Amino acid sequence: MKDKNILILGGGFAGARMAQELTKAGFPNVTLVDRKDYFEVTYSTLRTLAEPEMGERARMKYSDFINGEFRQGNVTELAERRAKLDDGTDVTFDIAVVATGSSYRSFPVAKSADALSIEDRAKEMADEHDRLVAAQKVLILGGGAVGVELAGEIADHYPNKSVTVAEAGDRLLGTLKPKASRIADRQLKALGVNILTNTRLSPEDPEYHQADIVYMCVGLVPNTELMRSSFASILDQSGRITVDDRLRVVGSENIYAIGDCASIPAVKFGYVADAQGVLLAKNFAAIADGKPTKSYKPQAVMSLVPTGRKQGLIQLPFGVKTWRFMVNMKQKDMFISRQFDGLGVKR
Repeated sequence: MKDKNILILGGGFAGARMAQELTKAGFPNVTLVDRKDYFEVTYSTLRTLAEPEMGERARMKYSDFINGEFRQGNVTELAERRAKLDDGTDVTFDIAVVATGSSYRSFPVAKSADALSIEDRAKEMADEHDRLVAAQKVLILGGGAVGVELAGEIADHYPNKSVTVAEAGDRLLGTLKPKASRIADRQLKALGVNILTNTRLSPEDPEYHQADIVYMCVGLVPNTELMRSSFASILDQSGRITVDDRLRVVGSENIYAIGDCASIPAVKFGYVADAQGVLLAKNFAAIADGKPTKSYKPQAVMSLVPTGRKQGLIQLPFGVKTWRFMVNMKQKDMFISRQFDGLGVKR
């Protein structure tokens, strides 16, 4: 097993962590492919919108820390033993792990669609910061964790701006417990945020045009286009890759999928993707040593949602709390140091 050529497609939380864990476990032939040349701690991007200098710590070139081989490119097609890149070249492998994540098609603040170099990403975020500074009326579409956190950051950093959150459902943080919704509602309103529930706005609505800037924090989609040529039948209704309890792609012997792109019954949070990368690396090491592997068991939903620099909430398995010491775990540096520590990098 250890002499196999292992190809990891996507260098987000799941892919980058797995690449590092495999090389640490003695796998010599690990290649990571990503369309960008940099890793970014996306937990920090909403804070970075208001504090661009934080982005310098949150980003790092793969070539500066990945212990295996890094290759920049966009995988357009995947077959059983071959991946085709957008430059026309093929990369062969014995085992592939698809960790291509997900994206917001129209919200580059959270995850960039166009900035493929670390320099371009820094400029993109600086430009977004300038747009925000110039705006007086801010409209945020979507009251999930991203929309709530973004509203809190903007209202906290710029108390003189008008900030409105429009949520199509009947409460904020609809995937979390009702208590989390009530706390988020109270905390955002204390910052002066206007909250509209049961409201679905489009460019045809007056409220949309009255805003100086609109952030669309909805429409998270898996990046699984590369599967459509040879594996379209294993994509579920959401476009995610169907896997078994060992994270192996259904119907394949040598392809696995982890993170947001996989149809794993788990929340699509970065810490969950990271844990999947660690588990799969351990399973590969177990196979190499002739030991049994472990199935993936979804974790209980835990979510830490800041609403500005001084407050927030955390949902734990036993309840929803506003404990300052726990909220401050993220507020300290938005988990940048913690994420890089997991990758074997000091920041």
